[in-house]
Amino acid sequence: MSFGVGFGAGSAIIMAPAIGAVSHYFPKSQRATAIAIAGSGGCVGGFLFPAMLRKSYETLGFAWSMRCVALIDLICLGIMLIFVKERKLSEHQEMTTIEKAKMYLFRSFDFKAILTDKRYLCNVLGCVFAETGIVITGSYFSFITVKNGFSESEAFLFVTVLNVFAVAGRYASGILADKLLGTYNIIICLEVIVAISNLVIWMPFKSNRVALWIYSVIYGTFYGGIYSLVPSCCSQIVRVDSFGSRYATQYMLAGLGFLAFTPAASALIGDGMSNVRNDGFIIFMSLASFLSATFYFLARTITVGFTLKKF
Repeated sequence: MSFGVGFGAGSAIIMAPAIGAVSHYFPKSQRATAIAIAGSGGCVGGFLFPAMLRKSYETLGFAWSMRCVALIDLICLGIMLIFVKERKLSEHQEMTTIEKAKMYLFRSFDFKAILTDKRYLCNVLGCVFAETGIVITGSYFSFITVKNGFSESEAFLFVTVLNVFAVAGRYASGILADKLLGTYNIIICLEVIVAISNLVIWMPFKSNRVALWIYSVIYGTFYGGIYSLVPSCCSQIVRVDSFGSRYATQYMLAGLGFLAFTPAASALIGDGMSNVRNDGFIIFMSLASFLSATFYFLARTITVGFTLKKF
């Protein structure tokens, strides 16, 4: 419980300003690529840590493995604190410590925008369902794989391959969004592809080794792209000076979505031994991806209409 609270609060405090600072330095035409590169560390850790922990659990035990992870995190976050700086977009008057505390407390979120900006509301809902589909699928993918007859070691390998290809997917989606099709067009396509791959590959062939290798490559590539474009979509429709609060707001609501959907997904899967219940879970995650694509399409339509153009 304490680990969950500490890790959740810490990552939430770090991510919004870190990604927000990146957006300060790049125009919209380059922002998707910049954010994709900046956020690729999550996928790199996604295949390095499982490989490391698989060995260290046997040699060092759980406690020292966690201490090693904590040390790596401390070093990485220390480097981040040195290099990540916000860009002063305008002159600010000097404030007292109390005034700064009030500003950070009351201006870190922008809930009013949800009620006044329809395209931002659609963007937030797109984010909620995108994160729900990706994170919960990633959380239970190895569990379902093991329950379908694979060893824990092979399940870890599937996850490792998934995250390796997610790194490439992040970068490729950023380039495509900036240079060719636009952020919203790309993320809508990626969400649809992820949902279809769940239904066409994972659901009917969850016990087939070759199919799972193919699924890991396809899903990893496209889920990595979604991860990198979610913040880019937000930056596409908000001012740079309000991106931090808008981004924090949408991810706070995404966190509330996790609180609602994760127990529902767990109850749906049960002990993982029922093929029907596992199929129901996969359909549930695919529906979340389709809903995400729908809300991103609505946000795009509100902004540029049904015109076929880069956006």
